[in-house]
Amino acid sequence: MSYLSHWKLNRSPFSLSGSQRGVFTGGTIEEAIARLDFLADQHKKLGIILGPSGIGKSTLLNYFSAKRNSQVPREQVVLVDMNCINEEVIAARVAAALGITHHGNSDTCWSEVQDFLFSRSSIGHRTILLLDNFVELHDQFASALAKLWCSKAHWSTVVSVDDEAIVNLPRWLIDQCDLKIELPPWDLGQTADYFEFATSREGGREELFDAQSITRIQELSDGIPRRIVQIAGLALVAGAVRKCQRINADLVEQVCEEFTVSVGAKFPTFWAEPQLNAG
Repeated sequence: MSYLSHWKLNRSPFSLSGSQRGVFTGGTIEEAIARLDFLADQHKKLGIILGPSGIGKSTLLNYFSAKRNSQVPREQVVLVDMNCINEEVIAARVAAALGITHHGNSDTCWSEVQDFLFSRSSIGHRTILLLDNFVELHDQFASALAKLWCSKAHWSTVVSVDDEAIVNLPRWLIDQCDLKIELPPWDLGQTADYFEFATSREGGREELFDAQSITRIQELSDGIPRRIVQIAGLALVAGAVRKCQRINADLVEQVCEEFTVSVGAKFPTFWAEPQLNAG
C-alpha cells in the first residue's frame, strides 16, 4: 500500500502542480500578487521581487503569468529563466519566450526583440517580461533595457533576485525600480494555512498534521516554503511506514534525523527537488 493510500490522499499534497489550482496564494503571497497586478495595470516599467532562495519567487511568477494571460486581453506575459551566464543564450531565451524566430547573434536578437515590442505596442498590446533568477546584467541586455525604458512602448519588466544576488545589480537598475516586492519567510499562521490548503485539496482529513508538528516544521524550516514542503513530504512517507494516524512533532524530529544530512544549522539539507511554492 502506498503512503498516499495510507493517508487517503488523491495525490501528494506537497509536490509541484502546473495548474493555478495547485498554488497556495494566502498571506504574503496574496499581497505580492496584488502588487504585481498594480505594476501591470498602472503600466510601470520595472518591479523587483526580492527574497531568499526557496521563498517561492519562481512559483509566484509562474502563477502570475498564467493568471494574467488567461484573464487580461491584449496582454502577453512571458517568463524567462535568466539563470545562465551566456549572453547568446539569454538573448535567445527572451526571443523564444516572445515567439520570435531568431537565427542571428545576440546583437541582432535584441534588435528583433525591441522591434517586436514596438510593433505590439503600436497596435495597443502590452507585454510584461518576467525575468526569473536574475543574477547579473550583461552589457548587451543592459543596453537593450535602457533603450526600451526610454521609449513609449507599452511594456513592463519584473525581475526576481535572491537576497544575496542583489549586490550584483547596477545602481542605475535599482534606481529605475518602480515597485519592490519582498517575499519574507512565512510565519506560523501562514504555514498552518498552507497545511490546511495542501491536505484538504487532495482529500486529506483535517488535522493530518497536529499543531505541534506544524510548529516544529515551522521552526526547522525558518519559514522557507521549499524547506517546509520537503519536511512535510518526508513526514508523510515516514508516517505511513510506521502506520501512524497523525503526524506529530516527534515524527518530524525523527524524519530530520533519519533522512537528512546535518550541516551545522538548525535546518538539515535535503536533496534538490522541485516543490510547491519553491523558487
